[in-house]
Amino acid sequence: MRLLGIDYGKKRIGLAISSTVASMALPLCTIQHKGAIPEAARLILEQVSKLKDIEEIIIGWPLYMDGTQSPLCGEVLELKKNLELFFKKPIHLVDERLTSRIAEESYRSVGLSRKERKDYLDQAAACGILETFLQRKKHF
Repeated sequence: MRLLGIDYGKKRIGLAISSTVASMALPLCTIQHKGAIPEAARLILEQVSKLKDIEEIIIGWPLYMDGTQSPLCGEVLELKKNLELFFKKPIHLVDERLTSRIAEESYRSVGLSRKERKDYLDQAAACGILETFLQRKKHF
């Protein structure tokens, strides 16, 4: 069973995939898009169709630090609805607070340039989202 993690952004979408035993998250790719939710969903579903064995999708839920919803939450809900039209398996929302910041710090600590970090940041954030889900699933 493999899971797909998604870090949605207005310009880039980071994707991560779980190992085949769903024990760890691995970076997959970053998708560039122009902000239209149906187009973003189509691009994600193209990746899902290439992988064929995705059983669940986990999308980062962009809350503010105080737990309130950010304006991006509306877009994430719209993305989820668009994905649900074609992906008939579970799609979960997972609190993504700090995933981008943790990813940024980890890449900065290994000495990557700002451009190199930008190329991998969204994938790393998607890994963080997926890891959060895997850890919660492990404890329940």
